Order: sequence, then C-alpha cells, then structure tokens
Amino acid sequence: MAGIIGITGLTQIIFWQSFILPFNKVFILATIGLVLIISLVQIKFKKIKYKRPKVNQVIFAVFWLSLWSWLWSRMLVLEPNGLFAGWVNIWGDWAAHLSYTTSFGFGDNFPPQMPLLAGARFSYPFMADFLSAILLKLDLNLIEAMILPSLWLSMLLTGMLYIFGGRISTWLFLLNGGLGFLWLKWGEELTHAETLNIEWINIITSQAIPQRGWLMGFPIALLVYWLLWRYWQNPKNNNLGLAGLLTTSLALIHAHSLILVSLVAGLLMLQERKIKPWIKFFLPVVVLGLPQVFYFYGSSLSGGSFIRWRPGWLADRNQDFWLWFWFKNLGAVLPLSLIGFKLAGKKLRQFSLGFWIIFILANLWQWQPWEWDNTKLITHWYLIAAVLAGKAIEKGLNSKEKIIKSLSLVFFSLSILSGSHDVWRLTQYQQRKIRFFTTEQLTLADKIRKNTNPKAIFLTADNHDHWVPVLTGRKIVLGFKGWLWSYGLDFSRQEQAVKTIYQGGEAAKELLKHYQVDYIVIGPMEKESNLKVNTAWLEANFPVWLETETTKILATNITKAGFDK
Repeated sequence: MAGIIGITGLTQIIFWQSFILPFNKVFILATIGLVLIISLVQIKFKKIKYKRPKVNQVIFAVFWLSLWSWLWSRMLVLEPNGLFAGWVNIWGDWAAHLSYTTSFGFGDNFPPQMPLLAGARFSYPFMADFLSAILLKLDLNLIEAMILPSLWLSMLLTGMLYIFGGRISTWLFLLNGGLGFLWLKWGEELTHAETLNIEWINIITSQAIPQRGWLMGFPIALLVYWLLWRYWQNPKNNNLGLAGLLTTSLALIHAHSLILVSLVAGLLMLQERKIKPWIKFFLPVVVLGLPQVFYFYGSSLSGGSFIRWRPGWLADRNQDFWLWFWFKNLGAVLPLSLIGFKLAGKKLRQFSLGFWIIFILANLWQWQPWEWDNTKLITHWYLIAAVLAGKAIEKGLNSKEKIIKSLSLVFFSLSILSGSHDVWRLTQYQQRKIRFFTTEQLTLADKIRKNTNPKAIFLTADNHDHWVPVLTGRKIVLGFKGWLWSYGLDFSRQEQAVKTIYQGGEAAKELLKHYQVDYIVIGPMEKESNLKVNTAWLEANFPVWLETETTKILATNITKAGFDK
C-alpha cells in the first residue's frame, strides 16, 4: 500500500512542479529527498509497525518476483545488431510508450504536447511514461528506465491482488485463460485465437506487459477498491478521502480506471443511501480530477463518440451464442464466480454489484474505437469474478468431502492452464524476439539527441516504430495514425501536409513554416511509404544535415536546430 502511494505521489509531484521548475536531476533529487524526510518523520511519530510475513507469503512473493524478473529481463534487449523487443505486444505498444517517455526525458515536453501530432494536446494518459522519464533524468539508460519501474509496478500489482482477494484469486486473475487448450496445440497462443473467437487474452501478456498505463493504474484502482471494501465492511474504517485522492491521480495514469472506480463508488453510495460520507471521495475527483480530464482529453471528447450498441461484445464475430462465447473464453471461472457469489456474504454480494454492472455494460455497448478495448472494462469485472471464484475454490479445498476437494483442485488447474502456458511462451526470447531498431538507427538517434534542440520538430513517415520519436524524444508532424485515431484526434490536416511536403513545391515551403519543421527525414520508411518522396527537389532546396548509407536528414532551419556545421 505504501509503495503505491509513494510512487504515485512522487511522480505526480515531480510532474506538476516541472511546469514551474526545471525538469532536471537537481530538482528531482531535491524533491525525492524532501519526500523521504517527510515519510520518515511520519513513520517515526505514527510508530508504524510491520508484521513479519508468514513462510507461505514469502514463498508466494519470491515466486512472483522471480517470474516477473525473468519476464521483464527479456522484454527489451540490446544485441550487437540492434535493439530487440521480446514480445510482439512490446514491439507494437511500446513504440508509443518509448516515444512518450523520451519526449519528456530527451525532448523537454513542457507544457505537454502530443509528440506524434504537431500542434495537438497530449490526449493520452502518459504518467507511467513520465515515471520512466524521471529515471532518464537520473542517468539511467533507456532500457533500465523502462524495465525497472515495470518490474516494481508488477510486484505492487501482485501484492495488491493478494491483499484484496487472497492467494487463489491472484493466480486466477494473472493466469486467466479460457478453454483454448481443448482445440489449440501446445506452443500456440491458447488465450487468443480469432478463428475460435477466443478473445479474453491473458492479462499478463496483453495488459501487464505491453500496457504501461494499466500496469501503473490498476494497482491504484485495487488500493481504492480495498479502501472502499474496508469502509463497506465497517464505516468506521473511513479512508474515503484518501481513496478519492488516489482516484484523482488516475486521470493521467489510466483514465478508464478513474471512470470505473468512480462508477463502483457511486453505486455503493446509492446502495448505502447516504451522501455525506461520500463527499470526501467525490470532492477531490470533481475538483482535481475533472479539470485534468477536460484539459488533456477535451479535444478527444469533442472529436465524436465511438460508443455504439454491441450486444455480446465480440460474440457476433463467429455468431456465437453469448453464453457459449464467455464460457469458452473464461472457462471454469464463469460458473465458479457465480457459485462464489451465491456463497458470499451479504456485504460482498452488495459490493460486487457495481462490477457486475460494468460487465453488463461491456456486453451491451462498444465503448472504444478498437472493439477489443472493451477489455479495459471487463478486466475490472474480472477482478471481482476472480475473487468470487477464488472463494468458491477455497471453500471446496477446505471441504471434508474428498470428491469436492479433488474437483476444486481440477477446476483451479484448468482455470489457469491456458494462461500459464501463454505466460511460459513469454520466456522464449529467441523464438519471440522482434528487432525494434538497427544499430544504424540507434547511432542516428544518438547524434540527433546530442546535436539538435530538444524542441526540434521532424518530418517523417508515420510508421508506428519510427526511430525518430521513439529514440530521440523529438516531436514529429504525424505519427502512427492507428494510435491517433484511437485517441479521438483529428489528423487529416497533418496527413495531407506530410504528403504535400514530401512531394515538393512552393506549397511545401509554406507548410514547413506552418508546422515549424526543422528537419526532414528521408530513409527506408519514407521511401517505402506512399508519400512519393521527391528527393531531388528536397535536396535542391535544403542542405543535408546528416547522412548515412540508407538515410538522409535535411535541415530547414539551421539556426533553431543549434547545429554547428
């Protein structure tokens, strides 16, 4: 609990102070030192006592620390011939996260602007990436800055799952998987098979590893749920003010969790039929959280709604009956969660209602541009489903009837079989690795970082893994359109501008001025795109600033670039 509050609070403090103070090593260390002093004073005066963990708890923690360490050590690897991603979802998602991290760490991105779309506000929850940017400023290299906080957050996630639901529910949650093992071969991805309409992908492989905002945000949501549960059990355990502040922090960490946690809290308030105790929760959310939402996501909110009627979520892909769709995706957890609901006490059943409503909403409407992203809602429901299923299994294992004990063990094993298999696949680095960047791209990026203004703007192709935004932190006119579309951002003007500039002519010069472009990149990605690059015109009008065997970078504004020719 203290770890979550500490890492969240410290990251938030450093972020907001950087609007008025330099974002550099001196001020970061000063802030960390001040926070540590205050924390130590509180510990001394409050006389906080720590219980010695039990042996089984130590074994549990050591296992998960070993597993997380093993997984994360293989996610970003520097080899002699380039930088490699150890999993396809790292290659896919982390190009964005690396771009956002380096935009702060190398690109002086204050006030925050979208690094992948010139002139746009940063309409994406970036605080997990800002945490890594802090580590960059403290002289860690890029791999260390990305991997170390991921490992720490993974352990916080595991710890909060244990505190909130117990050991069995932690296994069920992190190693979730359906019935894919019945149809698919060992070695294939068992929790994701579009031909079978198996879409409830393992949480570690699809969310904890690639989605950095989720990895930082979900432990916070878990802590809030735990505080709400303690209050629901006994109103004397009133930490609703702290719960509200933690929920507010989710605005720039994982906005979906902010909405869903607030929904659960609101439904609890309606069940309790008391407003006064809940003012402490909702006041910081409204006063501090909503302004952040409207400031950073206002353009996305006004860009049109993606919400549409979609009963059964993805069941209609194969024309599956929705109950069959969920049974083969969830496996034994579905009936076990219903049994657990029946066995649960009145308080837990009441507390779980908000989560079941979230599940219903996710099964009636599509809430995201990308249909699979309804999992952002479903994961919160699955938390309580895992808790209830865990209670049912635990009761069965404690039964005096051998047949019930045996069945409980079988159902538990089957519930985590597919997920365990897919997590095991993550450890196969040599079979799964994908080259992120070549040594040439790494060298080019290093020269750009050292020899250009941090706020310089580059013109590039819109590949999701373009090395300029990812490795240098420099802003580009237009990045990967798939992400920008999912953020609700209008990129049509920038898309046309990029095409016009690369094709040359007087209109190109005007657009370069309009978007304040300092450098034009002509490399393999640009040449292989549909940009129709007019290399002759570009080189005739702008000097070559940097050249390698495959890439040329032209300078449009030498003075601003700060390059000493």
